[in-house]
Amino acid sequence: MASRQQSDEPMYARIAGSIRRDIGSGRFQAGARLPGSRSMAVALGVSRTVVLMAYDQLESEGYLESQSGSGTYVSALPAGESAREMRVEEPGEAPEGPRLSRLARRAVLPAVSESDPPAPEGEAIDLAQPRVKSDPRSLKAWMQNLTALLRRRDAPDFPELQGAVALRKAVAGYLSVERAIAIDPDDILIVSGAQQARDLIARVLLDEGDGVGVEEPCHWSVRHTYEAVGARIVPCEVGPHGMDIDRHAAALDGVRLVNVAPSFQFPTGVVMPEERRRALLQWAYAHGACLVEDDFDCEHRFGVRTPPSLWSLDRHGRVIHVSSFARSMFPALQLGYMLVPRALRERFLAVKWLADRGSIAMQQHVLAACIASGQYLRDLRRIAHRLAPRHRALHAALQARLGDAMEVAGSVAGGSLFVHLPRLPRSATGALVAEALARGVRIRSAERFHRTPPDHVTLVLSYAGVSEANLKRAAVRLAEAYLAVVDR
Repeated sequence: MASRQQSDEPMYARIAGSIRRDIGSGRFQAGARLPGSRSMAVALGVSRTVVLMAYDQLESEGYLESQSGSGTYVSALPAGESAREMRVEEPGEAPEGPRLSRLARRAVLPAVSESDPPAPEGEAIDLAQPRVKSDPRSLKAWMQNLTALLRRRDAPDFPELQGAVALRKAVAGYLSVERAIAIDPDDILIVSGAQQARDLIARVLLDEGDGVGVEEPCHWSVRHTYEAVGARIVPCEVGPHGMDIDRHAAALDGVRLVNVAPSFQFPTGVVMPEERRRALLQWAYAHGACLVEDDFDCEHRFGVRTPPSLWSLDRHGRVIHVSSFARSMFPALQLGYMLVPRALRERFLAVKWLADRGSIAMQQHVLAACIASGQYLRDLRRIAHRLAPRHRALHAALQARLGDAMEVAGSVAGGSLFVHLPRLPRSATGALVAEALARGVRIRSAERFHRTPPDHVTLVLSYAGVSEANLKRAAVRLAEAYLAVVDR
């Protein structure tokens, strides 16, 4: 009886396997002529096309050779090799799997926490996933620019490794106006999102065993990217004003790299003041370290001007600035950019060349047109205008019902609230998530963003894709769920 694996194979593959075994056993000798495809099809009860596919497969493997007008023959064996020697003996036990690299052994996919809720059902209000609804005007402008690009005779072909010149110039202009960053387009590297930027940084600047300072808490992918290359993680606690280099200087002695998000720290939402930024730069100069400035999601500010970026304050080429367009326009746009010190530019390009030959050229040119026309900046303004009242609605509704039982870290940008519930022990996280879901609200624990989670419940509530009315309802239900868990 055929095994399940055989029965799942296409018919032509099964026929090819049978002929292959007959050749290996010596039933079909070298030079023997096989039956014609029509005769074989009749004998096996299959179509002639299936037999021809089987013959073609065996011919590509070197078992058969066709002679025009004569037929199909078994190929001659190499000198000194018998038909029996062609057979592959099946081992008694399955062999060990292939040996993995250290990187492959350390790399893991995003884990689903036991305290994470299942996917929302019915009318559940989802505060767990950072969904951003694309503005119809943004999508319309994107389609118009894409159509115009496709109609051009000089439409882009292969992507440029460093990124399309038009996009790099557009990004330089945008950064000059919005972030007060003076940058030469040649110092900009277009990447496929912030995660590729982090991976490139780890490969260019770190060896196994090197120390890396990482904010605590932070997005788990930041920490894991450096762990995967074998780096030693030094956690640096984020306070109400961001990371304090003076507090962590002793622990950071000898590290090669410090990764910070000074303009909008995720998940806390705090902003690092200018004096701390300057102190961090001075420390980097004195210790020969580089700084990664993660500028992700800081564009959606609620009427607050952030201090000068680390890049603009840097005078000695120690800062690598990273940002992404995904959340700025729509999540499917997997494009980002890096500002790379001139002394490191060639090394980054060489390592990026090993991974890809450049991000999708067509998307780059369309995005360049959106930025140049002012559409991109208008999109950012609209998103911030939409997020601000949602932030206020959720915060105020939770504050009205939970009062001092809740603490919210500073939040002046982005689309999420980082909430502490100090009176609820961390062991109650699962119960709170389940109770909230039972009341029609899906929430997410912030545990995975900590290397060492606090002893109380912490939540990240994503409100960007939820209406103000539903945010107010969600706050009422979440407060009820909290009280129900406390009463137990």
